[in-house]
Amino acid sequence: MNSADLVGLGCGLLAALFIASGVPKIRRPFDLAIALVRFGVVGRVRPGLGRLLGAVEVAVGVAVAVSPVLFPTSIAALLLLVAFTAVVLRSLAAGRSVECACFGTGERTSPATVVRNLVLMGVALYVAFAPGVPTLDQRISGILAGTLLTCAYLLISTMAVVKPFSTRIDGRG
Repeated sequence: MNSADLVGLGCGLLAALFIASGVPKIRRPFDLAIALVRFGVVGRVRPGLGRLLGAVEVAVGVAVAVSPVLFPTSIAALLLLVAFTAVVLRSLAAGRSVECACFGTGERTSPATVVRNLVLMGVALYVAFAPGVPTLDQRISGILAGTLLTCAYLLISTMAVVKPFSTRIDGRG
């Protein structure tokens, strides 16, 4: 795997995650609007703001996937991740774990949320400054791999919230 392959993978991962995060916000903006109030970002529930943020995420995801110039799109992804992480860190520092509406799964913020975002920030920085430029084939492969990784992450995080295997056969829990 060369540098351009890794850049293609990074583009695909960022694109898939931003699109998977943004689409639920567009479809159900009220969840994010409530989360923004809980985070202390706004004083009242504003579903239009939730929809707008979802649209921005989707736009950044699509731009990272298809733009021939990676620096501005990956920096846009980085700036969103920095803003999201700052809000989460502020909440955690205040001792609050907030249902973040990150991917529409009911996920609550935790130190793991910060670690996930830091890893994604590293990916965005790598994509912005890496010497290799992915070919179309490398981009497509990266998008497929990024989508697979995103689906795996969403499955695991949804199972952590829903806990489908925690019910006992005898019905007591």
